[in-house]
Amino acid sequence: MMHKIYRYRNLSFKVPDETEVLLMVEFISDGNLGHTAINVPGSGDSEIENSGSVNIGIGSNLRGDKTTVSTEVANLIPQEDEIRVAYRLNGQLIKEHVNLKSEADKVKIILYIKFPEP
Repeated sequence: MMHKIYRYRNLSFKVPDETEVLLMVEFISDGNLGHTAINVPGSGDSEIENSGSVNIGIGSNLRGDKTTVSTEVANLIPQEDEIRVAYRLNGQLIKEHVNLKSEADKVKIILYIKFPEP
């Protein structure tokens, strides 16, 4: 099994102070299994098993430090040739990760996100 880390820095999502932010992780490729840990400024960290969504807080609470989203994913289906994962904030695509399994069939994807005011 080949392991690889993919980092996506300088991502941002403008959000008003009182607006709740919903993070959605979607495993697009068949056979993806994984776990996502979300580290937000202050308390209130959360996790997602496989595909799913979670409320990560309101805009004003997400300012300051970066929010880190870290997904460990593996694809063990021989017929699938890629790992594809989409990340959405309030329904808007912020990042779609794609890698060929010839590069790595077990990956760690790390997103660094800031939430500036609109």
